[in-house]
Formats: sequence, structure tokens, C-alpha cells
Amino acid sequence: MKKISKALCKPLIGVAMFCCLSEFGYAEEVTAPTTSAPPQAQSTQPTPQTPPNGTAPLTFPDLKSAEQTGVPPVSWNDTFIGYRVGSEFHYPGVPDKVTQNIGYLTTTGGFKFGSYAFNVDYLVSNSANPEAGGPSNGGAQEVYSVGRVTLSASKILGRQIGYGIIRDVGFTGGYEFGTKNDAYGERARMVILGPTVEFTVPRGFVNLTAGMRTESNHNGITGQDVHFNAAWHLESTWLVPFRVGPVPLMFRGFASLTGPKGRDGFGVQTTTEFLARAALLADLGSFAGHPRTVYAGLGYEYWHHMYGSPTNETVGTITSVPMFQAEIHF
Repeated sequence: MKKISKALCKPLIGVAMFCCLSEFGYAEEVTAPTTSAPPQAQSTQPTPQTPPNGTAPLTFPDLKSAEQTGVPPVSWNDTFIGYRVGSEFHYPGVPDKVTQNIGYLTTTGGFKFGSYAFNVDYLVSNSANPEAGGPSNGGAQEVYSVGRVTLSASKILGRQIGYGIIRDVGFTGGYEFGTKNDAYGERARMVILGPTVEFTVPRGFVNLTAGMRTESNHNGITGQDVHFNAAWHLESTWLVPFRVGPVPLMFRGFASLTGPKGRDGFGVQTTTEFLARAALLADLGSFAGHPRTVYAGLGYEYWHHMYGSPTNETVGTITSVPMFQAEIHF
């Protein structure tokens, strides 16, 4: 394997330390469910139809009883490593399709007052998206991290707040940061705040957060730091476990919509950005007597107006890519 670029050494060391100190992990920008389970939901009787969530944008608890009650236990954790690969990624200003190998580490869970989810991605591109200096230096490498903490009204007040289609309400705060060693030299720093609604579903969860996002970044081509305007932001995460014959499956993903955030580092007015990623994964471990440990399946990512760049300004602002994905849960 090629040596990791010097530009990424310090960020990687920092991420590694953070992982060790706080069970840090990569996930797909997910806000985990926040509700508290009733006493009967604390049962430890196995229900093999319910796998944990994997990759968000993060994961879901090991719902051994929540499949029956529809709510997760108060305290839980799911930590896992994963890998996905696709050959049709795009980036603004890059005319060719980019192949990426992506490794990720995720940890998510619940605590007394809510839930948390942290993730880190390590993305390695092929030479179509080269390191700064040109294709002869190899493909670019990127580290990208997402974190979310959601405070649950039901947990804080000690009683169920939801009614009807709403299971719980809360407030989510989070961050995103990334660094990349291509010519653009990304140094993304984002803060996300907003209220969250968790919807009532028979199994799994569906969440929606509506709030605002701030962002600063770096444009290595123009050699300047960019501070964007605060923008409205919506994000939804979901996980639905089900079974087809003898095969336990889960459908998991996230979607986000971010409004215009002013002009970018090239002076171009940004536009509304849409990003969604979903995966259909089979619980392969269940066939070897170890359910909820090994998953594999297909994923898909769609990104329109990438980074807020209008499609009429440059090539490569739309990504539509199928992926292979696999995970090991601990």
C-alpha cells in the first residue's frame, strides 16, 4: 500500500487518538433513535430478525427486544468497521469517473439523556482524482468525520412525549470535518443544530432533523479560506429490518438537504445541495450462528449540486454510484 501523504499524517493521528478516547467511529450522517424503552423492552431474549444498524450517515442498537416493542433500550452501543467500494464517483472539476475504496469505523449508542453517533471515513481515490501535484503522485486521500448527539425530551422528562405518528422529540447538535490532499485541499469544518422528530414505526426507526448548518473550508486552487453563510439544513435517517425467507435484511440510509450558503472560493453563488446514501445489507453472520455480526450487500449514493456547486458551472457536480458494502460488528 502506498504511503499516506504527509498532508494527512497529522489529521489521521488526531482521528486515531479521538477514536481511542471516545469510541469514535465512522457512520453515514445518522441521528440515532432517542426514546427510552418500557420495562418489558429490556428483555434479553433473542429476536434474530432484528439486526443492528450500520453505517450516519451511524448505527442502531442491538434491538433484541425492540423489534417487538418498537423502541430501543435506554443504554446501548454498536461499534463496527466497514468497507465500501464504487467506480462511478464524481467531484467538481474532475471530468472522469473516480473509483474509491472507503474504510470506515462507527460507534453509536444511547445514554441516559439521549443518543450519540460518531464516525470516520478514510477514502482513497484512483488517479482520476489525483493528489496535489498530478496523477503521478497517485490518487487523493481524504479523512471525513461526522458526529451527532441528540437529547431526548422523553428521556430528560422521564415520560413518553410522543403521540400518534411521533414517537419522540429532541434536539440535535453535531459537527462534520474533513481534510483531503488533492489540489483543492479541503479543510471542511461544519456545525449543525436543530430540533429532531422521531417517527413511530413498527420496527427500526425514522428520524428527521430540521435546523441550520455553518461551514468554513479551504480552497487550495485560489489559496484562500472560505467562510460560508449559515444555511438551512434538513437531514433524515432510517433503518428498517425485515426478512425475505430465511435471510434477515436491513434497509438503512440517510438523506440531507442544505440550502444556498453564499459564494464559494471561486466567487460562484452556491445552490441547494442534496445528498442521499442507502444500503440493503444481509445478516450473513446469522447463517454461521453469529447473528448481527457480519453484514454484506449493496449500497447506493446520489449527490446533486455537490458542495453546493451548480451543475451549470462545472463538470462533476452530480454523483450517482452503486457500491459493494460489508461490515463487521463487535
